[in-house]
Amino acid sequence: MLRSTDLDQTRALVAGVFCDHRLDLVRREPLDYVHLHGQIGRIGFSVMSYGAEVDITPGPLKSFFLVQMPLEGHDLIRIGKDSLHSDANHASVHSPDDSLGMHWSKDCRKMVVRFDRDTLERHAQSMTGTPARPGGLKFQPVMDARQGAGQAWIRTARHVLDELRASPALLASPLICAQFEQLLMTTLLEWQPGSVSASLQRDTREVLPRHVRLVEDYIRAHPEQPISIEQLTELAGVSGRTLYSGFQKFRGVSPMRYLRDVRMERVRSDLLDPSQPRSVTELATRWGFFQLGRFATEYRKRYGECPGDTLRRAA
Repeated sequence: MLRSTDLDQTRALVAGVFCDHRLDLVRREPLDYVHLHGQIGRIGFSVMSYGAEVDITPGPLKSFFLVQMPLEGHDLIRIGKDSLHSDANHASVHSPDDSLGMHWSKDCRKMVVRFDRDTLERHAQSMTGTPARPGGLKFQPVMDARQGAGQAWIRTARHVLDELRASPALLASPLICAQFEQLLMTTLLEWQPGSVSASLQRDTREVLPRHVRLVEDYIRAHPEQPISIEQLTELAGVSGRTLYSGFQKFRGVSPMRYLRDVRMERVRSDLLDPSQPRSVTELATRWGFFQLGRFATEYRKRYGECPGDTLRRAA
């Protein structure tokens, strides 16, 4: 956790996480900066407050995208010549090349998600099959937190953050980190209106079965690896949406759901193998299942028994 009551030190600490910026107290009042920060792959999570009314001017972010969700208080945000009000009902999404200024209320506390620009642009290219052009990826700056896709994305991001705060050991698993990273990038690109959202929602052309088979074979050979949609699209030679369409057409699930199903099969195989560790938790997390309640529900629905019952029967 980062904490400071000194203006210059606070500016330096925040710059170390995000970028250089100007920080000014609006009123003569004590500063009480508190900042929890964590990293999942190339995605940064922060929960932060200043405890005072402040103006923050970073200018263009250049190397990253930023999603800011006030948990308390509000923020008046300037993007170019436009201003928007951000509060618990209205999150904000900032593209790297747009100038940015912020006016935080004294009681403002935010969850902030930082996406590395190159990583998100590569993911967008994989999903659309369209070569990225400099500055081509942009988002609508307001995310509606009250309903629909905006509410769903914020709920997803808060869930990921809560899981990591409750179980920091999850960060040691490359497989789990890759799943979180893919989930947050894919849903942001598909759910937040922007330069690629319409393309991702259009009907797609039919995928040849050989592409599906190629990806199936790779997944079955390497389910223990932190597989990403970028790897699969590069392997298949098609765009992410085309690959998704092919799997839905021929297998009735998405590629990542197919990967999850294969990993579920591996968990069951290990549970039935007396030479493997005799712990459902250890075997489930080995294959990337960290929400044990959800895992147990899916397992029981799929195999007609609880994972513990499988383990005891094998013993």
